[in-house]
Amino acid sequence: MSRRFPIALAVVLGIAACTDASQAPIAPDAPREGASATAGAVMAERVTAASLWNERTRAILGRRGGSSNNAARLFAILSVAQYNAVIAAEGAKARGVHPSVAGAAAAAAAAVLMARYPAEQNFIESQLATDAAYFATLPSERDADFPAGVAVGRSVAAAVLAYAATDGSDAAWTGTIPVGPGYWTSATPTTPPQEPLWGAIRPWLLASADQFRPTPPPAFGSPEFMDALAEVRLFSDTRTPEQLAIAQYWASGYGPGGPAGYFGSVARELAMRIHLDERKTARLLAVMHMAIMDASIACYEAKYLYWYVRPHQADLGITIPVNRPNFPAYPSAHSCLSAAAAGVLAAQFPSEARRLHAMVAEAGVSRLYAGLHFRFDVTAGQELGYAVAELALRLAPAGHRAIALD
Repeated sequence: MSRRFPIALAVVLGIAACTDASQAPIAPDAPREGASATAGAVMAERVTAASLWNERTRAILGRRGGSSNNAARLFAILSVAQYNAVIAAEGAKARGVHPSVAGAAAAAAAAVLMARYPAEQNFIESQLATDAAYFATLPSERDADFPAGVAVGRSVAAAVLAYAATDGSDAAWTGTIPVGPGYWTSATPTTPPQEPLWGAIRPWLLASADQFRPTPPPAFGSPEFMDALAEVRLFSDTRTPEQLAIAQYWASGYGPGGPAGYFGSVARELAMRIHLDERKTARLLAVMHMAIMDASIACYEAKYLYWYVRPHQADLGITIPVNRPNFPAYPSAHSCLSAAAAGVLAAQFPSEARRLHAMVAEAGVSRLYAGLHFRFDVTAGQELGYAVAELALRLAPAGHRAIALD
């Protein structure tokens, strides 16, 4: 377990009590017209390189596409690189050098994105140049050396990218889909399942992909199975406009980057609301995105262990108003990833816990409304995701410790 960070109970990221219960995030982009220079500086200080590049990554994913799992992996690599770059820059300051912490975070993200999307070079370089001008105006960065920070960020990103290149995500599947009652079937006989080896990728936090493996789902044709199937069929037969809207929203409403992109934006808004600095924002995003990535690994390990049938395959009368995923049902990936993200964020922002858990609940039931999952798929996914979140919080780096890559 040496490659994970040093164990430290860190449930609150150094955040004091979060007393703002407002549901509307405070816009950080610019001061109000007529606001004082001091007020404008305070507003500007809410913007960190970590949060800016989280949103820029989402914009690139909107143009380039890709699966939710691949987005989760990218966000995890990027956020770990940013956090470790911030720690490295702060360490250099402690030795009397003054690299820009924001520059380190920005350059780390830019290097990761450049490696993944070389066609986005112009956009990435233009954003890095914008950051150099912008952060130079902030009090926290006034005496910092932005180019020196960029050098730190690029060096750290190279190490993180080298580590990620050995995670096994490039393995080729040569297996076969099992057949028989109760097994999931692909869209066509010649269409391979989506990402069947995802569960074999090296996790960031888990001791193994099966650490939180859910118990086997109900046997096909058992009373429990038939009751669950009847529930989904009833939703299909009586689907209300509201249920349809919920099903369609959570099928595509995550937006670019899937759950990782969606909850990254939620984290960004919450971090800016209480003025988290560069290190705390980078740490928040790193912990959350590693939890999301590991939840996806654990989820797919179970999916391709059980190869469990989807409701609409067991009852052809069930209608599907959204796209049909090309992978097995149990457990629900929506629930695995959403619960992992919300579990981390709810611990960091207690005043938002109810809203965050409500997102997970609605995302889960949306898959019943859509005819794609049984209720036990959703329950198992939520339990798995929350367990990964709890582990991430327990292993979160404390103080000025980098995330180990060994």
